[in-house]
Amino acid sequence: MKIQYLNGGLANQAFQYIFVRFAELYNPQDDPWLIDDSFFFVHQAHNGYELEKVFGIKANLLSRQFDSDVWEEFIRNRQDGGSVAQTFQNMGIAVHMVAETANYTEHNPFNGPVHRIPSNEFHPEITRLPWEHIYYHGYWIHTEWFRSYQDALRLEFSFPPITESHNLQYAAHIADAFSIGVHIRRGDYVTIGWALENDYYRQSMASLASQYPDAVFFIFSDEPEWCRSHAGELGFDLPGRIVFVEGNTKGQNFRDLQLMCKCKGLLMSNSAFCFLAALLNRKLEFCVQPPTGN
Repeated sequence: MKIQYLNGGLANQAFQYIFVRFAELYNPQDDPWLIDDSFFFVHQAHNGYELEKVFGIKANLLSRQFDSDVWEEFIRNRQDGGSVAQTFQNMGIAVHMVAETANYTEHNPFNGPVHRIPSNEFHPEITRLPWEHIYYHGYWIHTEWFRSYQDALRLEFSFPPITESHNLQYAAHIADAFSIGVHIRRGDYVTIGWALENDYYRQSMASLASQYPDAVFFIFSDEPEWCRSHAGELGFDLPGRIVFVEGNTKGQNFRDLQLMCKCKGLLMSNSAFCFLAALLNRKLEFCVQPPTGN
């Protein structure tokens, strides 16, 4: 039994799912992995569990493996501060945890053996560890988990057809132009100090406007009004044509991701959402990434 923790927004869920699918494709002789979706029974975060709604992915969710009364016991334990891994351990099942990040102590407290590995690195050998029961806690944001089986994975990550009139107009404009998507992540990134400096965008915009004078820049952000009010600081006064992409909120945020996947270039933020767009984009000719350390 191998289980991967699932949490966060759509992009985090996608990268955790990609890790699971890598493991299954890399080890075809093994049993299918399980995905622990208990987080979404306890927390109201972002738009909830979205892999099925957005991509139609039928993941092997842990919640679907048990009768309702048994699963309710798992959830009660989580609500009391426990974890699924610890519940199995308490049942007498010898579990090992592989943790990519130290926040397992908060998200999945566990008194069994914990094996730490470096964050955001590619270590395929961890999918072939010798223990029978392993719980994986991590986000696995690295290109190679996806690139190794990108043809198969791109088939699984299929967006629903665009039906909204405003998004159809954006999609047509992106297709007709030399389109460069610009992603600016605000929100909780500002609170935790992860938001990129305005100078990164202004310098990048200056360079791109010089290289691609006919480009149209499509601005994607969770705070478009902030971007408008800081347009000069962000370099939006440099190129000739700027389009703010708006209207995709309240569970429709994935449409921004879908539209970014249609752009020919990306000026990236440091968010998993933007990184996922770069991986899924079949039309991408180039991307500009933040400096290491941001």
